Amino acid sequence: MFQIERRDLIMQYLEQHESATVEELAKHLNVTPMTIRRDLNHLEDTNIITRTFGGAVLKSRLAAEVPYKHKSISHKKEKERIAEYAVFLVQDGQIVFLDSGTTTMEIVKRLTSKKDLTVVTNDVMIAAYLANHSDFQILCTGGYVQNRTGTCMGSKSTEFLQGINGDICFVGANAIDLEKGVCTPTLEKADVKRQMLKSAATRVLVVDSSKFNKRSFSKVCDLDDLDIIVTDSNLDEETVTKIKDFNLEIRQV
Repeated sequence: MFQIERRDLIMQYLEQHESATVEELAKHLNVTPMTIRRDLNHLEDTNIITRTFGGAVLKSRLAAEVPYKHKSISHKKEKERIAEYAVFLVQDGQIVFLDSGTTTMEIVKRLTSKKDLTVVTNDVMIAAYLANHSDFQILCTGGYVQNRTGTCMGSKSTEFLQGINGDICFVGANAIDLEKGVCTPTLEKADVKRQMLKSAATRVLVVDSSKFNKRSFSKVCDLDDLDIIVTDSNLDEETVTKIKDFNLEIRQV
């Protein structure tokens, strides 16, 4: 088991049980207590957990990772409308970056109406869908694949993206805070999203309104690092007005 995968599983266990001992985690993950202690020390250093005598608890209840099967049915109608609009931003022949997630999957389902695209993604399910439903050139970043979401991440993913220049990028997030910016649950996911944004000429955030005015563990970017936000019409007027103060285009659908 990779180190990053083990630490992700530790966080999952703590989210489910609120606290755990070193012995519980070692037995659950079939590793030595010494390995668990090193992992817990790392997670405490990155401000995710608090060590207790013989174990750990989650430090806070920030917006956490949600399994793919749950995300796929949450706010589905809003995601479909967002995807329908997002596709209009793509031109035939472009190089398109697609972040992992259920909103970007809805975009992918509609992208097949376009011609001669090159699609770069860190989502194995998006890559598989396009392989079966299009003749696009498809590039998947590779790297460690997160079991719950199908997301590729880690240094191999970011290194892959550094060598590509794209026309447009669609990224998602599980939390957007007007002060802290765009956030995601893990440092590794934030690194990949950040590199996608750097590699694209046009940077588009695609998120339903439930993600706003929340914070998550790792910051991806500030709002003014984006070009366009596409969201649904349920976002409150006050938040919309504040977003426009960033000289940022926001499209509500």
